[in-house]
Amino acid sequence: MSSADNKKKPLPLVLPPPQLNINQALDNLPFFSQEALAASRVEDQYESGPQILVSLKDFVFNMTSLGEFLGPKGDLSTWAFRDISYTLTKNSNLEEDAEVQGYSNLSTKELETLNNWVQIFLARFEVVGRMEL
Repeated sequence: MSSADNKKKPLPLVLPPPQLNINQALDNLPFFSQEALAASRVEDQYESGPQILVSLKDFVFNMTSLGEFLGPKGDLSTWAFRDISYTLTKNSNLEEDAEVQGYSNLSTKELETLNNWVQIFLARFEVVGRMEL
């Protein structure tokens, strides 16, 4: 057996199946403004326990499962309770990039990247709302 045969091959990325009937489910979800999304940081502490919400493109996702990263001491805490369309596409964790809302200022290539991220998020996280346009 050669040394090349002994090298471990990377495991394939396995994603869970996408949310079924996402379009039907969206009809019943609340709309969030940027202000309402930011305000949910405090409100959810009292109503339903701590939840971490982020918006990506037109969706609001519950990302509580990533609390260690998005929580107050997490490396990605600047993303919590904000629209991360710009910051995620730019792969940035800078506060000034987190202030950029929406995705209208992205190039065609960046919009393609954003749409790929949306598909990944739809497969992994619960959609809890929609963003007002």
